[in-house]
Amino acid sequence: MVTRNRVKLAQRAVQCFMDQTWSHKQLVIVDDGEESYAPLVGACRARGFDVLYHRVATEPRLTLGALRNVAIEQSDGAFLAQWDDDEWYAPERLTMQLQALINEGTRACVLKWTLMHLDTPAFTHHPYRADVGRGTPGTIVHQRSEIRYPALRIAEDSVFLDAHRPLGVSILGREASHLFIRCFHGSNTWDANHFLRRLRRTPRDMIHFGLARLRGDILRHPAFALEAREASAVSRFREDSAAVGLLRSGA
Repeated sequence: MVTRNRVKLAQRAVQCFMDQTWSHKQLVIVDDGEESYAPLVGACRARGFDVLYHRVATEPRLTLGALRNVAIEQSDGAFLAQWDDDEWYAPERLTMQLQALINEGTRACVLKWTLMHLDTPAFTHHPYRADVGRGTPGTIVHQRSEIRYPALRIAEDSVFLDAHRPLGVSILGREASHLFIRCFHGSNTWDANHFLRRLRRTPRDMIHFGLARLRGDILRHPAFALEAREASAVSRFREDSAAVGLLRSGA
């Protein structure tokens, strides 16, 4: 987990880590900011979890890709998972992805579908389901290898995932959409339109999007019709977010 001056967001991500059903795990936190994470790290360790906290210099500022590589070098595991500080993860996320990776004999595993939550007045109460085609880069779980992230400030995880594809990547489908919620909170690398474009990614999505706009209600897009397991994940996401005072537009 790469983080900087976002303790409140990171607190939710750390809670998700502690809630994971995969028991043998280590969280590596790489921090290049000024805000202290000591209380959060201490609380996690006090509960018996293996947390490695690594501070790096704030100047010169390393790129996000370079910081992710620091996290890889600091870690001990044979399998690694990108664990962004501003996303939400269902308790069985690691278990399902690792089982797929191990059972299928691939080098990495990603989710094709995730849930999306935009903390804006129009969408905070209306999360939706979306995919990015060949797998969501930020959901990668992979075997340790010599592959490293490029020294980019944006889209570094897309390049990293593409480097794994020739070696074999398992892609979990819509049945796993509840495992991961991508969160727009106003200080993301990408703006809100980047997330909303998922509603019109494919030709079919564009038709649904156009029809919903014509009817004057974007919420009639099928992406907003969540299934039971997805709705349950959203409910838990709201509880976890409220516990640490997140969601600017209301829970």
